[in-house]
Amino acid sequence: MAATTRGGIQTVEVSRMPLPPVGDSRQALRVTLAGETEEGELTYLTMDLAAARVGEEAITVTNAGLDEVYAEVTQQTVKLGVQRLADLREQGRAQI
Repeated sequence: MAATTRGGIQTVEVSRMPLPPVGDSRQALRVTLAGETEEGELTYLTMDLAAARVGEEAITVTNAGLDEVYAEVTQQTVKLGVQRLADLREQGRAQI
């Protein structure tokens, strides 16, 4: 449970989220907050948080929205980000 600034109550759920096997290490989780507006309407905020490491560098990805967030979008973004980070590392080595 969490309290809003106006004293409302929100439930908070945190769960693991799988990521594709990219980079040297990776971890992700999904945070979902559910609560009611002052008018009594049920609302949701879903946020995926992911991190992946390639060598000594790392990227973080946040994908959030009201109601539903698609895990596939977060997973594909991490995959593309890790590939881009690996490409940049290779370019850096080539310039030395």
